Amino acid sequence: MGMLDRIKKRSFDGFKEFVLNVETSSNVSRQQILMAGILEDPVFMTYVMKNVRTFDDFINLPSDEIDTVLKTQEQMLGVIAKCVFGLPPDKMSAFESNIPKYLSKLKDELGYLKEVTSGEKEGAKNFILKAVRKLQAQESIQGFHWHLPPPNMFYPKAFKDGENEIYFESGVLAATGEVYKGKRSSFWKHFYDSGKLMAEGEYSDGLKIGVWKFYYGAGSMKSQGKYKSDLKHGQWKEWDRLGVMSLAEYVEGVKKDQSSSN
Repeated sequence: MGMLDRIKKRSFDGFKEFVLNVETSSNVSRQQILMAGILEDPVFMTYVMKNVRTFDDFINLPSDEIDTVLKTQEQMLGVIAKCVFGLPPDKMSAFESNIPKYLSKLKDELGYLKEVTSGEKEGAKNFILKAVRKLQAQESIQGFHWHLPPPNMFYPKAFKDGENEIYFESGVLAATGEVYKGKRSSFWKHFYDSGKLMAEGEYSDGLKIGVWKFYYGAGSMKSQGKYKSDLKHGQWKEWDRLGVMSLAEYVEGVKKDQSSSN
């Protein structure tokens, strides 16, 4: 059973919990979750991505709703301070104009902070997002609107053996490949909703195997590596959008060159 199959069994409650999990995961985990979901069911995942919110969405809420969030706990302003520490002046100015009653206290909280690590900042932002979602569930704020998928998406049609094609709601091809005994098999291609190639590789019994290649929306290579029973295996190569190999991959390549020359 795939990751999304378990979520779909819980219908809209499962969907909302999954969105919150994506929102509050680390950046690395979030990318892995989104990619796994997109390969499994790209149409369902378009709704997930429509609903995922960030801290930037919070600071752009109406003043009265930000006020509601700040009133939930005494420590909330200290958490906010960690979130906005180092915020660009234009964003900081816009946020400050939304919290006139708390501006003096916020500046005091910021004055206590000498440094905020990326982990602390990420944890603080997740704390705020969870608080907002809790208030949303209580219908105390309206700023984060849900864009829920239609009910039929929780009961996907089974694959038919042979060549299969999956389409986005816009009609753009989302994925194509072979199915054997109801499961993905052989070579598949996955596409962005723009129609550009996103990923390509092999499946066996519904699981990713062998070499897979992933691409940016503009067409350049994003990453390449092997899967073993649906899990990444061994060393993966990664490139930025300009085609520059990641530092980790560069260092690994240098080590291999050094060892081969000795």
